Amino acid sequence: MKLAYLTEVAALISAHSHLLLDHPEPLANSVLGDFYIHSRNRFNRWLRDLNDIENGVAIRDPLHLIGLSPVRPPVQSITEQILINDLLNRVWTVAVIANDRKRHEDRAETLAKNVLKGHLMVRHKALGLCLNESHLTAEQVIHINKLRGSAERWTDLLCCMLMGQYELWEYAYDMDRAKEFYEERFGRDELQARSPAWTLILAGLRHSFEDVAGLAAPLHEDDRLIARAILNAFPKGAGNMAVWSGPTMASLPD
Repeated sequence: MKLAYLTEVAALISAHSHLLLDHPEPLANSVLGDFYIHSRNRFNRWLRDLNDIENGVAIRDPLHLIGLSPVRPPVQSITEQILINDLLNRVWTVAVIANDRKRHEDRAETLAKNVLKGHLMVRHKALGLCLNESHLTAEQVIHINKLRGSAERWTDLLCCMLMGQYELWEYAYDMDRAKEFYEERFGRDELQARSPAWTLILAGLRHSFEDVAGLAAPLHEDDRLIARAILNAFPKGAGNMAVWSGPTMASLPD
């Protein structure tokens, strides 16, 4: 599975979030535990690699080199990983907190917030390193900034339905933009998966995050395990979840 396909996983979660919220059983402890542990492991790996880059130390651990392009600076590849995973993580965080709000409990919100806080910290560090002229060229910085902007806009679009329903606007990158998406594109109504609107959303998502260059990199094991834990949160017997009709993304390997 390629890095770009995580954006489609995020769309899948957004389109089918009602399966979580309407299910009578709360999120399983095993799912929350797996999500937290794998997220912590990934955070530690990213932070170690970014610290090494900052101090001029080459990344040599073969497990850390997965997903890094040999012809691109490591900080660029790592930042691309962080930005794409940030989109998925934010969509999942909003879904988890909305689930708690609907059930009037604090079962997973604190955990999700802690993971989000760590992700934002490592994201900030990576973007800061990208601005160092000794690490990236001006063209590479422009590319990263464009990817950052796209990821933030798509995050607000994919999250706005639940943010509007459960007053979670503080999780938007741009609150006004997210509210505009909610009012104009979703019309306050929950879109059904496989609807024409979701097909258009997917087409735009694929155009914004094409599986080429850095986004064609294979998923690191940490990313795969986190995506698997998230999808395992959905109730068994939910059927073949899909956002769109026609060809779908590559499946996550077991």
